[in-house]
Amino acid sequence: MLNQGKGPLVEASAWLIFLSAIFATYIWRFAAVMISHRIEPNHPIFEWFTCLAYGIIAALVARTLVFPMGILQEIPLWQRLFSMVFAFLGFYLLGKRLWVGILFGEFAFLLLIWFHGFFWEG
Repeated sequence: MLNQGKGPLVEASAWLIFLSAIFATYIWRFAAVMISHRIEPNHPIFEWFTCLAYGIIAALVARTLVFPMGILQEIPLWQRLFSMVFAFLGFYLLGKRLWVGILFGEFAFLLLIWFHGFFWEG
């Protein structure tokens, strides 16, 4: 009977990969705990990291809207952009709350899909 990939070497490799992933994750957490007492919460570097995070999210959203993949390609660009504008309006007009912007965008997107499907496809 063939081994079919089950043996001590395969099991050791799986454990090595698993432990390497744990080490790669927790070494940074340990380092953060060690230096956390020296970090000022209002330091400008945190503003930079915040801007960087927002920039990455904005780039991913823009890529998803302009160059979608999968079923989202079937939705016209103007409907996707209208939903984004509606989400921004909800976000900025109602207290800059992220969940409000998400709900407004989703609502506009689903409403346009329903409206488009109901009136144009019969």
